[in-house]
Amino acid sequence: MNAVKNVGFELAQGTSLGIVGESGSGKTTIALALARLLSNQAKVSGSVSIGDVAINSLSKKELRSFRSNIQMVFQDPFASINPRFNVMQIIEEGLLVQGVNKQQRRKAVLEVLAMVQLPPEFVHRYPHQLSGGQRQRVALARALIMRPKVMILDEPTSALDSGTQVAVVALLRDIQKRLGISYIFISHDLNVVQALCQYIMVLKAGECVEYSRSQDLFTNPQHPYSQLLIETSVRGRDFVHYT
Repeated sequence: MNAVKNVGFELAQGTSLGIVGESGSGKTTIALALARLLSNQAKVSGSVSIGDVAINSLSKKELRSFRSNIQMVFQDPFASINPRFNVMQIIEEGLLVQGVNKQQRRKAVLEVLAMVQLPPEFVHRYPHQLSGGQRQRVALARALIMRPKVMILDEPTSALDSGTQVAVVALLRDIQKRLGISYIFISHDLNVVQALCQYIMVLKAGECVEYSRSQDLFTNPQHPYSQLLIETSVRGRDFVHYT
């Protein structure tokens, strides 16, 4: 049985694709396949390329070296970060693996903390001492410190209150503008996706039923399922949408 089939897209540098659909539609499977994080039992056909690098053809050693180019941020930062590490240790972990020296790691951590709008003294805090929004910013910083070309964000705002969602979306847009990162943003919240993404893919039962510019999907959805999603979504007034 195929979890996902007949899905394809291109994403230009510095732009965002939103992937939406019901639970079980294949959103997270696509994310894990793109990052080559599916289990060895999963069979992936087709190709995934970043620039001129075909990810599925990389050896394990080559993939470890290339991994910094594609980073993931998950829905629950508390579950995806080590609760025994302080913020400095959490964010610097990727650089440590790369053999970057202590002074350079600290400088990079402080720079990326400023980028996600957290004060430098947070380096000494532990996850349980942070709010949900602050933990998500730390998770963003951990990904950003690797200077990726692509960031996959899997429901990164779903556990946050509406005010914090607005702040995180504004932060993501600012970071994208500054660094030219491409985002693949997975969510069931069309309101957030519309605010962040120029393009949207609608999934149903593991298949893409519609792929279009964000403004086109919201003004003139073609597929009945897309129409249903638009009709049942609540448009938030606090978001600034792409047009």
